[in-house]
Amino acid sequence: MSLALKQVFNKDRTFRPKRKFEPGTQRFELHKKYMSLLMDWIEVQINNEDIFPTNVGTPFPKTFMQVAKKILSRLFRVFVHVYIHHFDRVSQMGAEAHVNTCYKHFYYFVTEFSLIDQKELDPLKEMTLRMCH
Repeated sequence: MSLALKQVFNKDRTFRPKRKFEPGTQRFELHKKYMSLLMDWIEVQINNEDIFPTNVGTPFPKTFMQVAKKILSRLFRVFVHVYIHHFDRVSQMGAEAHVNTCYKHFYYFVTEFSLIDQKELDPLKEMTLRMCH
């Protein structure tokens, strides 16, 4: 994990805002920074050939599954955030079906291969039951 992302993300503390971030506030800016850093961190991981080898015959490292699960777990949190805090905007843009389709594919993939613990999927459990079963 990059140093910058470690400064924003602390696995020992869960940050759950009681209300939406207001544009122009420090929390809003921190939220935007976290999302940007998270996506940058994921890109670095995916582009790292020591983790995701691109040459035929190059073995995957022992830490591959751990890194992949961490990436997917954090991407799931982005889905949670979008559904809880931004879905009204997604609907206004007419992108509801697209986001739902992305989520379904993501959900089916991570559950098929047990890449995210079921407990971590709880924040969207009720919606997922209606949408995916």
